[in-house]
Amino acid sequence: MPSALTTRRRASKTPASSSSKSAARPAQLSLASNATWHGVRSVFRMQILEAIRAQGPLNIPQLSEIFDHECTGLYYHVKLLQNAGLIGVTRATGAEAFAATGSTVKVKCNLKNPKEAKRMRSLVAGYVEASQKSVASDTNATTRSGVLAGYRWENLENSEVAKIKALQKQIHAILDTAKARRTSSRKTAQSRANWHVAAITAPVSSVQYPITAIECVS
Repeated sequence: MPSALTTRRRASKTPASSSSKSAARPAQLSLASNATWHGVRSVFRMQILEAIRAQGPLNIPQLSEIFDHECTGLYYHVKLLQNAGLIGVTRATGAEAFAATGSTVKVKCNLKNPKEAKRMRSLVAGYVEASQKSVASDTNATTRSGVLAGYRWENLENSEVAKIKALQKQIHAILDTAKARRTSSRKTAQSRANWHVAAITAPVSSVQYPITAIECVS
């Protein structure tokens, strides 16, 4: 898609519009840039970008149908994606439509900078919340999807995962002791299970993120 957009602009004899100029992807997206930040900060905008990337080029009416969202509101989000350089205008379909300027989104972030670090934390929080809601609303994931609302999905370090797994082994040992006691008990009250304990630790798969992934580079 990026090459198609570039070729079209070169072949055109008419000057590029101001919107086309602003849609040109910058050499390096950076969280220090307000244009970049306003483009990527919204989970909904990143969902729009993913739809355009996967199904594009798409025009506003098509986006409205996909997201069941009013056209007027979509223009605002699309404009911010253009300003960030994440999408560009194309007329390959005969009408004005939008195409992604790249298959991936790489954003430069200096985590030693308080402002950029804060923005990154906000991005991660938004992704976690959106992903959690996506799986919690999936009735195929579990017969009681409400159980998923209690999940904590976080960006864990390998050492933290190891600690959690060690604690899970301790929990399993306690549960095995209780199970043995229940199995051997002759008392009715003790032969019944009165607690449900569940714990899952697993990487979140990409299919659980209906959003174009953002790769952060230093």
